[in-house]
Amino acid sequence: MSTERNENTNRNTGSAAARRKKRELARRRRRRQYIVMAVLGIAIVALAVVLVFMIKKGQTTAPAPDTQTQAQEQTETDTKESTVTPAEPTKKEPETIELTELQMHTGDLILVNGTYPYDFAANAETVNLVTIDSAKSVDYTVAKAEMQLSAPTIPVLDQMITDCNAALGVNDTGVTSAYRTKEYQQSVYDEYVESQGEDYAKAYVATPGYSEHHTGLAMDMGIYYEGGGEGSFSESENAVWFSENSYKYGFVRRYQEDKTAITKINNEAWHFRYVGIPHATYMTQQNLCLEEYIDYLRSNATKDNPLHVDCQDKSYDIYFTTETTIEKPQGNYEISGNNVDGYIITVEAA
Repeated sequence: MSTERNENTNRNTGSAAARRKKRELARRRRRRQYIVMAVLGIAIVALAVVLVFMIKKGQTTAPAPDTQTQAQEQTETDTKESTVTPAEPTKKEPETIELTELQMHTGDLILVNGTYPYDFAANAETVNLVTIDSAKSVDYTVAKAEMQLSAPTIPVLDQMITDCNAALGVNDTGVTSAYRTKEYQQSVYDEYVESQGEDYAKAYVATPGYSEHHTGLAMDMGIYYEGGGEGSFSESENAVWFSENSYKYGFVRRYQEDKTAITKINNEAWHFRYVGIPHATYMTQQNLCLEEYIDYLRSNATKDNPLHVDCQDKSYDIYFTTETTIEKPQGNYEISGNNVDGYIITVEAA
């Protein structure tokens, strides 16, 4: 009996232990489930937070710029950063022109008179002489077939003669004399001495080497009738028209009656000299002979304060200098020596 109770007691004890173990295992399973559920809950919450953050970021962030915009923004940023203290740009030195001693004695404005001789050597390679008869584009009489002038003067001479004839209703304006060599000038001078006397020759004929005819820029005008006869140019309407209008073509009446004390040459209504349109315009407007004009430019026209001339819908700035190195003018310009002591620069104003 005692043995049976003991067995029952042992059986009950083992059964209780099994139940406790079973309950313990159940608690452990529940604990693991709780842990797993907690981890999953945390993960879900974290994922939700991340999603919400990304959605909000997407709503407040502008679309990504394209490559060009990025490059432009980067350039602007780089520019702002690099232009805090911009470096001074290197100043370009102005282009210059070197003027020679020979150039002082060449050009359309050289003064040739009893004091300043013509420099044949300086002009040997610069003056382009052409035969008038072969170069002219209109019909007019030239006293001798071999007569020459500087090539640039021919077109304006043609136009001046054409306009004179048209204005007067005639066809008799011609050229009696043009370029002369020193030897030819000597023969002309000697002829006048022989026929008219030395005083007359000195009054009307330049000393050989000192004549404007050497330049190829001067000519004497004449009257040639269709029948073959000749008339006096100085007493003609042609002379009046030339005196009043030649400046429009770049010529001036070189030896005027009221300037003989300066030029040392008596009144010659037939002798015209090419100097260029702006210079002829100013000389005519101010009644200046070439000697006076050269002196005026020397005293009054500098690079910083040039003589300004308006003519034929163009404007010119004109100045004198003795400098042999000058800044190259902008645009169209011409440089002429004055055959005395310097250079005259003529710039067509923009």
